[in-house]
Amino acid sequence: MVDTNARNAYRRRQVSRGFTLLELITAVAIVAILVAVALPNFSEFLIRSTVSDNSSDLIAAINVARSEAVKRGRPVSVIANGGNWNAGWQVVVAKEIVGGVQSTPVTPGPAEADCKAYVDNAVNAGSTTPLCPRWRGSLPTDYTIAGIHTGVGGVDTQFTFNPTGTLSPANTSFDFSVCRPVGHSDVRRSRWVTVTAMGVITSRRDVTSSPAGVCP
Repeated sequence: MVDTNARNAYRRRQVSRGFTLLELITAVAIVAILVAVALPNFSEFLIRSTVSDNSSDLIAAINVARSEAVKRGRPVSVIANGGNWNAGWQVVVAKEIVGGVQSTPVTPGPAEADCKAYVDNAVNAGSTTPLCPRWRGSLPTDYTIAGIHTGVGGVDTQFTFNPTGTLSPANTSFDFSVCRPVGHSDVRRSRWVTVTAMGVITSRRDVTSSPAGVCP
C-alpha cells in the first residue's frame, strides 16, 4: 500500500511539474516569430484602413455639400480648415445678405465651435438655421491630403456647388490626393478623389496621374 501511494504521488508531481526551461524558451521563440511575421501585415492593414477612412470622410462631406446646395437652393462650399486640407474641412452654406445670398460661402473659422455657432440670421425672417452642417478635424499624424482646382477662377482651398449641383465657377474641377503616412508612401495605394464640373464624384487607387500631385 505504501509503495502504491508513493508511486501515485510521484506521478502527480510529474504531471503538475509545469514547463521546463527548454519548453518555455521554445514557446517564446515561436511567439516571437509569429509576431514578427504578423506585425508588418497588421501595420499595413491599419494604414490602408486609415487612408480609406480619410477618403470616405472627404467624399461624405462633398456629398453633403452637393445635396445641401440642391436642397437649399444656395451655393455650398467645402472649405479647408485654416486653408490646409491636412487640418480637416467644413461644409458651409452661403449666408443670406441684403438683396440675396452670398455668391461664395465664407468660412466662419477653422474650429468646430466656429462651425457649430455659424447660423443664418436671415435678413427678413430672423432665422437661425445652421449653415455649417459638416466639420472634420485634422488628419491623423503623418497622413496628408493635397487638393487642387483645375480651370479658371477657382482656388485650391475651397470649391463650391451651385444650386444645380454643378461646380462654380463653371468648367472647373477639383482633385485630391489622399496620401499614406510619411515613410510608407505608395502612389499605387493612395487614393485619388475627383469632383467633376458636373458635380460627379469619383474615387480610385493610384495618384500617379492626379493633378493634385503624387504623395510625399
